[in-house]
Amino acid sequence: MIGSDGCFDEVYKSCIIPPCANAAQLRVAGWRCHLVIGPRTSIRTIVLLSICTTLVHSLLLAENNFVYTNNNTYFTANTISGYSVGPSGAVTQLPNSPFSTGGTGNGANGYIATNRITACGKFLFASNDYSGDVSGFSVNKKTGNLVAVPGSPFFAGGNSSDGIAVTVSPGCNFLFVANLDALELFAFSIEANGSLVPVQGSPYSVRYGEPSTLAITPDGSFLAVTFRSLPYVGMYSVGSGGVLTGVSGSPFPLSESAGATGVMDFNCDASLLYVPELDDQVDVLSVAAGGVLSLIPGSPFGSPAENYVSGLSRNGKFLFTSNGSSGLNSFKIGANGALESITGSPFSADLSSSSGLSLSRAGTLVYVSDFLYNEFSVMTIGHGGTLQLAAGSPISTGQSGGLFSLAAYPPTPRKTCE
Repeated sequence: MIGSDGCFDEVYKSCIIPPCANAAQLRVAGWRCHLVIGPRTSIRTIVLLSICTTLVHSLLLAENNFVYTNNNTYFTANTISGYSVGPSGAVTQLPNSPFSTGGTGNGANGYIATNRITACGKFLFASNDYSGDVSGFSVNKKTGNLVAVPGSPFFAGGNSSDGIAVTVSPGCNFLFVANLDALELFAFSIEANGSLVPVQGSPYSVRYGEPSTLAITPDGSFLAVTFRSLPYVGMYSVGSGGVLTGVSGSPFPLSESAGATGVMDFNCDASLLYVPELDDQVDVLSVAAGGVLSLIPGSPFGSPAENYVSGLSRNGKFLFTSNGSSGLNSFKIGANGALESITGSPFSADLSSSSGLSLSRAGTLVYVSDFLYNEFSVMTIGHGGTLQLAAGSPISTGQSGGLFSLAAYPPTPRKTCE
């Protein structure tokens, strides 16, 4: 079984063999398994752990994988399309797909670089721009079937012509929502059945501009917010009850040349924040104690194309960004967080207007959506950060809307550093 931290609980327990004082242990961190061998580790322990390592990798690749698209249908009942995904990236639409959200979409209108769907634990959440609410679903881990949670959809500021961004805390305790038109942040507690309950003080008024994208640190301590065309990032501390408190000095400036911003991502220990920008550059900021941000030396870093939505590879060595055109940009991450465009980047996903981006749980596939033609592609990730279009891509959803966002399921586990 896979635990909430991304570890295989039953396998992990069976792999801790205590015949020696310093027993070897298997640690599952992201997609890599590590054998920690003590000076008195027995040969039997090492052999058993090697078997466990192989088993963990096999289970990770064999588990059922799905991808879901928020179709954001044109001023009518919104839907989510669901697909099962094979190890090579081949997809098959689920029998009951598309699933009604109970809300209304806004079509290919609004801010492109806003993430409108997210997953955590056994739940999936998607925003409905036109009706101004958020829908919640429980996910059948075997079949991928979606069932609306009690009370869904949930009010999130009302109609938004520009978009409603969503993100979840690592432990699936809280859902955070940004309504660009309402100029508000919403914080919800996620109940055991997936229902959403506003936390104390929610919604929170945003004074700086339209809150367009959200990112949360891997430990759930801080929430970062961008403000569409303003060159700043706001930082909020997340209290034990999901209450948001502005960090002293927030919002923090981006580079002088920064323009409209895209969906951000933190690295594994939340020491760096990557901010993609639509004007062919990416800003990288260091995160100090208390959530204070500052640009690292060399930022911004040039990009071969625009940058809408970002995602870090599971090993933390590469950054991928959708480029609003045919596919994805790929960057190598240096020791200090600096970015270097990978040879061959950008890589074509055979799309015309790439937007949403999500990585598979195993870290071997990246999904990217096309917001104009309501289709998406699957790309395989090479060891050097190169990307290759999977057979059968792109895939049309058959829906009429604006496919700004999509989400992998099971969700990628909380980032852990090597």
